[in-house]
Amino acid sequence: MSLLSSEAEQELAQSVLNRVDKLVDARIEASREFPYVQQAELLKDLKISTTYLTKLRAHGLKQVILEDGDRCVWYKKSDVESLMDELAQ
Repeated sequence: MSLLSSEAEQELAQSVLNRVDKLVDARIEASREFPYVQQAELLKDLKISTTYLTKLRAHGLKQVILEDGDRCVWYKKSDVESLMDELAQ
């Protein structure tokens, strides 16, 4: 083999490794679960009413509203789980 083909082989191998690294990073990023859930989805998942959600907020559940006047309300999943566990005891 000539020196040129060896360099080309190394470049190809490096290119493949870089591509694999990018794919692994993309897979890790995609597997991270978003820690917040929208109010409508929370109500549907827990099968609770807005009245019960009001009671949860009264017991300390925090809501997140991104902008003033925004109708989309978010809740942190871990906060909901820990509050439900606390109330169950």
